[in-house]
Amino acid sequence: MQQAAYDLTTFENREQRPRLRVARSPKAKRRVDLSGFKIIAVVAVIFSLAWGVLYSRAQVTELTTQISSTESDLSEAKSEYDYLNLQLESRTDLETVEDYAVTQLGLVKVDSSQITYLTLESEDKVVKPESEVKTLLENFSAGFMNLMEYLAP
Repeated sequence: MQQAAYDLTTFENREQRPRLRVARSPKAKRRVDLSGFKIIAVVAVIFSLAWGVLYSRAQVTELTTQISSTESDLSEAKSEYDYLNLQLESRTDLETVEDYAVTQLGLVKVDSSQITYLTLESEDKVVKPESEVKTLLENFSAGFMNLMEYLAP
């Protein structure tokens, strides 16, 4: 006796039926090709980065030129300042001033006959002026006393 579980003869003479295919409606799935767009985007990014680097280099070069120009102007101004300072010192020299005073202004040096000494007979003292408030109060009180004398019998 054979067991039915292992009996494979039941499957041997089966008719082969063609399988049914389901007809699908023709949907045109069109894939968008983004590879061209990606390449253009990458090229645009690279171009913008390169432009940014070149522009920043140009700005650095321009600012460096301005700095060197300003430094040269500063050195010229310092040298002119030193020259004018020396000219001022030479014109304000004591001998130059004395010569100008004698020749142009007609001044002479002081001699001993022009010096006058003062001697004070009393002691030196400092006089402090009265404050305005105190003076005002004294004037007011004196006026009030005069008014009281006039009114009094």
